[in-house]
Amino acid sequence: EPIGASRSLDLVLAAMPLHEDLVARGIEGQVRLTRLSDEILVAIQGSCTVDLECQRCLETFTQPVKLRFTEAFRIAFDVRTGADLGGELEEDQFGISAAHELDIREPLRQEILAELPMRPSCGEKCPGPPSVASEDDEDGIDDRLAGLAALLND
Repeated sequence: EPIGASRSLDLVLAAMPLHEDLVARGIEGQVRLTRLSDEILVAIQGSCTVDLECQRCLETFTQPVKLRFTEAFRIAFDVRTGADLGGELEEDQFGISAAHELDIREPLRQEILAELPMRPSCGEKCPGPPSVASEDDEDGIDDRLAGLAALLND
């Protein structure tokens, strides 16, 4: 297609691994592909959820994630002839395969990870860390803090 041509597609993925035991679920949105002179510009808008562990209470909660980003994919092969157009991809650049396919998984994975909170919290109603009570102590005061508890009585 000529330069400036574009197409919109639906993005629907049930699940996608992000890192070891981290998985994005229910990825939905729109993908818009725009032809540039030597690249395809991919604009993605969407949302998903990721199950995270709260940093305070250590309970698992579902974190909603909104996505909105643009990534350029370099055209490395002529569509009509299949000839290699030459030139190496830079380290941070994505390309189009010899089969003329765009693989958006890696930029999508990177973007979801970048949108996750650095300190996950299940929200304002988080109960905080679980309380630890000694089985031997009926009033719930740790023996190591008994000296401080005596000050409260004064």
